[in-house]
Amino acid sequence: MNWPIRLLFFAIAAIAIPSCASKTSIVSNESLQTANNDAVLEIITDEMDDLASAVLNSSIESGSASGGRTEALTDDRLTCTGTTIVFSNVSTDNSSGTATITFPEAGCKDIKGNVRKGSILIMWTGGKWYKKGATHTITLNNYNINDIAIIGKRVLACDSFTYVSSKSLAVRWNLAASHTLTWPDASTATFKVNKKRKWDHSAAEEIYTHTNGPNGDFALSGTNRYGKEFNVSIVTPLYYAWSCIKISKNFMPISGTKVLTVVATGKTLAINYGTGICDNSYVLTVDGIRQTLHAKNNSSDD
Repeated sequence: MNWPIRLLFFAIAAIAIPSCASKTSIVSNESLQTANNDAVLEIITDEMDDLASAVLNSSIESGSASGGRTEALTDDRLTCTGTTIVFSNVSTDNSSGTATITFPEAGCKDIKGNVRKGSILIMWTGGKWYKKGATHTITLNNYNINDIAIIGKRVLACDSFTYVSSKSLAVRWNLAASHTLTWPDASTATFKVNKKRKWDHSAAEEIYTHTNGPNGDFALSGTNRYGKEFNVSIVTPLYYAWSCIKISKNFMPISGTKVLTVVATGKTLAINYGTGICDNSYVLTVDGIRQTLHAKNNSSDD
C-alpha cells in the first residue's frame, strides 16, 4: 500500500518558537519566558515523531527497506549532502528492524534555516508502524537542532488503525517520552511526555491531533530551563492541519487549548490556539490578562 502523501508532523515547515508581538508586554516577562520555553520543549521534540514517520512510511511502506541499504528521501530535512538513512536487521515481512538517520558533521540545514546534527535511531517491532500493536522507539544520539542538544527516548505504541482506502484512514498512537534539552549557555530542561497522537488522512486534508495520554493527567511535565517545575494539560484537542503547515513559516496548532501550571506558585497559563485559522498566533491568558503572541523561526525570546 503506497500512500501518495508526504507524512510530516511536528516542526515540518520550521521549528517555530512563539514570541511576543511587540517589545511592550502586557503579560509579565516571567510568564512569557515560561510560555516560550514550553513551546521550545514541545515543538522540537515532537518533530522526532514526524521524522520517524517520514522515514518509515517512504521506505518501509514502499517495500524498499533492506539491511544496510541507504534510502534517499525528498524531505528537505533529510536531503542534505552527507545525510544518510541506513536500515539494518529488517525482518523479511518488514515487521521489525532498525533505521538510523545520520546528519553530516557540519549539520543539515533545511529550507527554513534549521540545522540538525547527530543521529536518530528508530527501532520498530510488532508490525509496520501504523498497525495496531506495533511499537517504534526513537532514540537520540548526539542530536541537536539549532545548537539545542536533545537526549532521550520516545516510544509510540499503535493503539488503533482504521483503513477505508488509501484516501481515507486513521492511525492513533500512545506516546511516552523522556527528554533533556541543553542550550548553548548550559541551561537545561528535563521533562516527560504523555500524549495520544492521531493522524487522520483524507483526500482533502491531513489532520494531526494531540490529546492527553492514557497514563496520568498531564501531557507534559518537568522542569524548564529557568528552574521552574511545570505541568501541561491539554484541555481541548490540539489540531494541526497540513494545508496550514505547507504555507506557513512555522508549525502551530490551528485550534485547541491547553493549560500550563507552574507547580511552586500554582500560577496557570491558558493557551488558546483559535478556531481553525492559519494565523500563526495564539492567545496567552495569565491572571485574567490576555495577550496575543505570534510565532517566529528561532528561539531568541525563549
